[in-house]
Amino acid sequence: MKHTPTLTLLVLLLAGAGMHTGPAHAGETIPIEDFFKKSEFSGSPVLSPDGQNLAVLTPRNGRFVLAIINLETRASTVVASDPDWDVASPLWVNNQRLVFSISKGSSEVMEKQTGGGLFAVNRDGSAFRILVASVKDAISTGKPYKPVRVLKRVGDDSNDLIVSNNERGRGADLGASDVFRLDTTTGRKTLLTFHNPGAVSSWQLDHANVIRVASALTVEPGSKRIKQTVYHRESESAPWKSIHQAYLDEGKEMTPLGFDFDNKTLFVGGRFNGRDKAGVHIWNFADNSAGELIVEDAQADVDDGLLFDVARKKIIGVQVDGMKTTKHYFDPEYARLQASLNASLPNEEVNFQWRGDHAVVTATSVNNVGKVYLFDTRKKTLESLYSMQPLLDGKKLSEQKVISYQARDGLNIPAYLTLPQGRPAKALPLVAYIHGGPHARDHFGYDGLTQMLASRGYAVLQPQFRMSTGFGWKHHTAGWKQWGLAMQDDITDGIEDLVKQGIVDRKRVCIIGASYGGYATMYGLVKNPDLYKCGINWVGVTDVKMLFTVNWSDMSGPYMDDIGAKMHGDPKTDEAYFQKASALGNAASIKAPVLMAYGSEDVRVPLIHGEKMRDQLRKQGNTVEWMVMTGEGHGWAKESNRILWGESVFRFIDRYIGPGAVR
Repeated sequence: MKHTPTLTLLVLLLAGAGMHTGPAHAGETIPIEDFFKKSEFSGSPVLSPDGQNLAVLTPRNGRFVLAIINLETRASTVVASDPDWDVASPLWVNNQRLVFSISKGSSEVMEKQTGGGLFAVNRDGSAFRILVASVKDAISTGKPYKPVRVLKRVGDDSNDLIVSNNERGRGADLGASDVFRLDTTTGRKTLLTFHNPGAVSSWQLDHANVIRVASALTVEPGSKRIKQTVYHRESESAPWKSIHQAYLDEGKEMTPLGFDFDNKTLFVGGRFNGRDKAGVHIWNFADNSAGELIVEDAQADVDDGLLFDVARKKIIGVQVDGMKTTKHYFDPEYARLQASLNASLPNEEVNFQWRGDHAVVTATSVNNVGKVYLFDTRKKTLESLYSMQPLLDGKKLSEQKVISYQARDGLNIPAYLTLPQGRPAKALPLVAYIHGGPHARDHFGYDGLTQMLASRGYAVLQPQFRMSTGFGWKHHTAGWKQWGLAMQDDITDGIEDLVKQGIVDRKRVCIIGASYGGYATMYGLVKNPDLYKCGINWVGVTDVKMLFTVNWSDMSGPYMDDIGAKMHGDPKTDEAYFQKASALGNAASIKAPVLMAYGSEDVRVPLIHGEKMRDQLRKQGNTVEWMVMTGEGHGWAKESNRILWGESVFRFIDRYIGPGAVR
């Protein structure tokens, strides 16, 4: 890793890098490739703890380099760069020193993503130090890769970080980590968890940097159920005591969120006292129970999202990740700053990080993928820094709406609906775009594939079907062992609702998705062969039982033996269910043409899922387009593969439900 410092002006550093501010207009068609190109900048810039310097990952010679901008003088210094690697994930250790990792970014396939590591450098480019070797360097020396997770800064002028790694727990079923104090100038690690309560997966420190809470996961002998035990100690010398136990399959686990600045009050997230939605509580140590409810939401789980300002020693608010992300501030200063920025950037979703006299502001909206600004809280000036995707600046994008509908059994299904900009919402061709997981969810915001399809005249429906996470325990568990059954019906019911409203043309519907979404595509073609004109499945499961029997997949071990068997079916007792829910086993019902793509190195859903389905469909005479992305895993890492895939998806869909398709 080279770290040659270069002095330049802010305006020169950012020149040609997305400072486009022209008004949006309905213009020429956006090239498909523009929806899948990497961002001009990598992530948001990071303010130093005192707010006087800004760390920016800026493009140079095809790579992202780390530059530090002095906000008083506007002088900038490139402090870390390499011709073969992107700098990634910068973090301030103190006002003078930073750490970062390296990545191949979107220039390479997954197989060649051998970066990682942890490196340190001063903000003037001096005192460079390798703290953790990259994956590539570890492989070249024949040593195991030993990544660390940064838990927090020690604070003040210290060059140290508090980190954890799982080297001790490599052989443990569910992992076991330790905590260290890492000196970023020497690379020396000092073990802090001599008294480790067990197979700890996560830790919480108080604001005096004392390790106070540990959450461990273990497999209960006999039942094989995964049990969480949360431990607490009063001080560094006090013994660890269990304060909470729960089985993961009951949804009552606790998420320790952190201490208030009195170092006594512990905030936790979870479903307590019979609640369906997770909320944030103050933990009652007197009887080890969830006490005062601080935050809850009627539609979404809130088991995380507390916002801290360490410099001001305040808990300033909470972020709720519902169908749209919202922030609720407890602190009036933050509330006033949010209101001021909202007024300056109307009709935008505004987020900011505030340090000292400066705030870095990120704004997004229907026609704004992301613009970054610098706000001077003393001078009250808002300065444009750059656009994340300048290729899309000034172009009309399509609005993503939040909708909901009733499933046939009465369950409410939230969904996102993106309609083509500038076209009447009447008799549109529809793409049902199904998320993976299935114990996952979609989020509000820019998605290249969705926007590309909408730009070509297609409505896009993204249903948060039962088993999706984030909408309560009942919504999640309603999908257990419902692959191909109620989960599939939720998708169909959303399409029928749009048809009934006249928004969608029933004769022009395709279904697409990755991973579980690939399964839902294939099974949708099985279950509703007359509804769909085409299907696109990438990295998709084709037979649910193969999640358990393909033993070279990473979908194995204690989670699959316990939670997996409850969610997806138990191979010991659910053979009839597996046969009914198998897209592969019921492929004879499929009529529509299919596009399928898999990664050659995918260990989540190995290639055999696609190969077996491809062979069966071709044997029975179906139209199958087949792609293997060499070197890729469970999705496409390389930009050229993402562009190729976007173009392939459009051509396939357009052929079957586009303007020229035969109906």
